Amino acid sequence: MILSLVATVFSVLSALGGVLIGLYLYSTQKHGPKFSESLKQKDEFKLVSSPFLSIIVTAKNEEQVIARCLKSLLAQTYRNFEIIVVDDDSSDRTANIVEETEESDNRISLFDAGEKPLGWVGKSWPCQKGFEHSRGEALLFVDADSNFKPSTVELALSYFESHSYDMFSISPSVRLHGIWSNAIMPLLTGAINLLYPMSKVNDVRNERAYVFGTFILVRRKVYEALGGHEKVKDKLVEDAAIAHLAKSSGYKLRVERGQEFADTDWETDLPSVFHGLERVFSDSIRPYGLWATLNAVLMFFLGIFPLIVFLGCLYLDFVVHIFFPLLSFVNIAFVSSLASIASFLLIAGMELRQISAKVGAYPLLYPLGCLIFLIAIISASVKISRGAGFVWKGKKYSNKPLSKAATFSS
Repeated sequence: MILSLVATVFSVLSALGGVLIGLYLYSTQKHGPKFSESLKQKDEFKLVSSPFLSIIVTAKNEEQVIARCLKSLLAQTYRNFEIIVVDDDSSDRTANIVEETEESDNRISLFDAGEKPLGWVGKSWPCQKGFEHSRGEALLFVDADSNFKPSTVELALSYFESHSYDMFSISPSVRLHGIWSNAIMPLLTGAINLLYPMSKVNDVRNERAYVFGTFILVRRKVYEALGGHEKVKDKLVEDAAIAHLAKSSGYKLRVERGQEFADTDWETDLPSVFHGLERVFSDSIRPYGLWATLNAVLMFFLGIFPLIVFLGCLYLDFVVHIFFPLLSFVNIAFVSSLASIASFLLIAGMELRQISAKVGAYPLLYPLGCLIFLIAIISASVKISRGAGFVWKGKKYSNKPLSKAATFSS
């Protein structure tokens, strides 16, 4: 009796939570700023001048995608730019491919990031090195696995200049391949949209901030005033850190949905997906401590617990053949768990449609995604509490206070 009552209460709460979260995410998607919609007011902004732009591409073991990225950048309708590629200790043919492209177009320059100094983690060091070699009045940081529509830079720079933004970023379409990425990505983007809706990020009165590493456009003078990536050198999620630094310093930050203008790849194998989640969670768990780890509990009760109740009810009905009155706690728990499962299926489908424009049967993978999500939160929490390291791009970075220096090893 008590067990069925507890299961019913949590099932009802899970259902209510799932429905409310789904409605909120639908609202954020519907009202989120779209770059394509902003461009419909094109007559309101024109690029009066053509500022010299430095496009900084950081690359580590990107031999499969770097050529595509450079080809899309060289095809841009905006012509007044340089491309600075910073090779971050690649062990494959990334540098060779860039050199081959460099020979055919003098707008490309390749530089070696060199060994990271003590205290630097992630890709902040190659970003900083790219800046040091740049000459542009504006800087555009992009990932090596990105691909851009030919008009992207010109339109973004026009919009950026006409609205006097200090930092501007667009969300890309994400190419998802395989089970793991399709199971995790809708939950990850849903969590970001839930905690960091673009309306709040673009609100100067709200402290929430982030940008997309695929496309970060920033004024050189602003970047210099912030202290560049050196100011966030100990952050594994450096793009969110530098966005927060810019906004908290009073600079004008803008993010919009730009899936029609840029696309990127995400990890496909489970270890890379899992390490990517740990990396994302590392900077959120550290400042919030126990409150952040409670996300694991929330994920369990919203995403996994209803499935357990649903399967348990089916077991009692079809295997054990125990029948309950229509309004019994068990039946209420069954209906509530079904509502919660349906909510998560709709949320997963909605997020997949937004980020990759493909849905298929992948929403059915959401329980697997929830489980990986939960384990990653717990793992990141344990690593932070024990001072263990995080893996990013094949390197293990120590989780030490900056005074002890964050080092890395293969």
